[in-house]
Amino acid sequence: DLGSTNGTSVGGAVLVGTATLQPGDVVTFGRCRLELADEGQRGEHNGADPLRRTSIDLVAAAAAADPLPVSLAAAGTLTIVFSDIEQSTRRAVELGDERWMALLGVHNRLVRRHVERSGGVEVKAQGDGFMLAFPSARSAVQCSIEIQRALAAHGRSHPTEALRVRIGMHAGEAIAEDGDLFGRPVVLAARIANQARGGEILVSSLVREIVETRGDLRFGPPREAPLKGLEGTYRLHPILLEGRDAGY
Repeated sequence: DLGSTNGTSVGGAVLVGTATLQPGDVVTFGRCRLELADEGQRGEHNGADPLRRTSIDLVAAAAAADPLPVSLAAAGTLTIVFSDIEQSTRRAVELGDERWMALLGVHNRLVRRHVERSGGVEVKAQGDGFMLAFPSARSAVQCSIEIQRALAAHGRSHPTEALRVRIGMHAGEAIAEDGDLFGRPVVLAARIANQARGGEILVSSLVREIVETRGDLRFGPPREAPLKGLEGTYRLHPILLEGRDAGY
């Protein structure tokens, strides 16, 4: 079973170690269900080896047909993202309650739209910010970039409604309970977001190591910072945005 967090069973019995499958056996893990077919029931499938046709190919087909959302019930390894609006109290006073609430609604809809498109989950809204969870560091970073770009575009077209949002993230094994996430990765992500500047995406060294391998992202100079409640200092990395979106 490789210690999977969502469990694996064969014929309804929890799998411990390895098991030899027979035709007709049903394997379940998480929301996936696989049934080992008889050799005579299988058609041609690109000339693949029979074993591969009934396991790897079926898993790939199931994933392509029904991508799974982030499950807070069996959290496991996630990338946690925190965001908040820079100097939100001052902006609320400047705009007045009615205009501020309208602008906050624009911000919330924009963030939620990009989170949904990226396959993320809104864990909770926090007044002028969000706690989000993503199944991969790549999707978390890409979503954050799109959010900052959209906010920059909104600010250019509506100068009096410009908002600068700070975003920070970290990846790790989170603990899920009552629809919320807990654990050291959550604390780190929140503290990193507190170190971010308006319009900035700030990530931990772990997130950078995960996402930089493709070479399509640019990072600014790292900076060492203490994180409240945690010992020592941490190296944090800003993701550079391009063109008009940079430092909006």
